[in-house]
Order: sequence, then structure tokens, then C-alpha cells
Amino acid sequence: MYSDLESDERKRDEVISSLYWSLMQNWNIPQSVQDYYGFAEDYRLFHQLEEMDYNEYKQKRQVGEVPDVLEVDARLTHRAEELFERLCPHPPTDYLEKLNRELEYLGRIAASPETVHDTIHIRPDFLVKYGIDKDASCTERSDRAEKAYRELDARFVKMTGRRPYADEFFASIRNRRESESKENRPKQTHRPILRNPPAKGRKMSL
Repeated sequence: MYSDLESDERKRDEVISSLYWSLMQNWNIPQSVQDYYGFAEDYRLFHQLEEMDYNEYKQKRQVGEVPDVLEVDARLTHRAEELFERLCPHPPTDYLEKLNRELEYLGRIAASPETVHDTIHIRPDFLVKYGIDKDASCTERSDRAEKAYRELDARFVKMTGRRPYADEFFASIRNRRESESKENRPKQTHRPILRNPPAKGRKMSL
């Protein structure tokens, strides 16, 4: 059905629209699009895991019988975003705003790795999407968030033509950390030097 996608504007628009709504509202991508772009197996697996009884899913996950549903979802999301941005090089504002919020969260984690425990704003699926392990060391969390930030920042440059933010942002973080490190460094105590100290072993005369 979509073999002539590149030359058929109507079909192209249909695919772009289905990808957009799937990414923004979690709507299903039509079966024909899934089949053509190789999404079908992951979509089938995702829905199978999503509909499974939680206790059954948990038990099967523990013994390795089924994959992590969040990892399957992240894989689908990455592929859908990549395809959508290729077919629609200049996405709508609300799509960009959604990704910009994710960029801000990545920046927060890179600057303050403990942010991964902010369950109000940082969801488990977000961490899985960007490969951030909340149980990893602070350095590992920060490094992974920085890598993800730089990759997403580069996508923004391509989609919007804006200047890149990453180098300036991470330079400011490093400068702040260096300043904090200097402030927290223990200060040396200076002992007073006596100009004419009394000679050792001599008693003061009365």
C-alpha cells in the first residue's frame, strides 16, 4: 500500500498523521503502516504485555520469559520518532514542546543526578526511553543524561534551525561544579608567627 510513499503526497500525509497522533496521544498506528515499516511485531508484543495480568507479567519478567514492556515501548517510540522526523522535517509546535520538556528533564538529571527520584516529573518510561538507570552511580546517570541531551539537542537543531545549546549548557554546569568544589575545599589555618619567641629551656626571671 505504501510502496510509492515518497511520490504520493496523500499517502505520505496519512503516514505522518498516524505517527504524529501515535506519539502525541498514544493512538495505534494503522496495521498497513506497521507492516510496511516493520513495526508490527513490536506492536503486537507491546499490546500483549500491556494487556497481561500484572502479577502474571511480573512473574514472567522475573524468570525472563517476557521482555520489559517499557523497553518495548521505548523501542517503538524511538523508531516512530525517527520516521516521523524524517518524513516531517519541521514538526508541529506541540511535538517540539513535548520533546523540549524531555530535553529540560535530561538537563536536570545531568546537572543533578538525584533528580531521577523525582517521581512527579520523571516517569519510569522516560528513564527507559533515554537509557538512564536510576540505580546506577551519580556519575553514570549524569553521563548518560548528558549523552541523551546532546543527541536530542542535535535533533532540535536539525528540526528548527536553532543554534545548539549543549556545549554552552554543560560548560555552565562544569563551571558551577568547579566553583562549588573550591568553596567546599577545607581552608588552611594559619598559625601566628611570633617575632621573638622565648628561648627553649630557659625560665623567665622574676
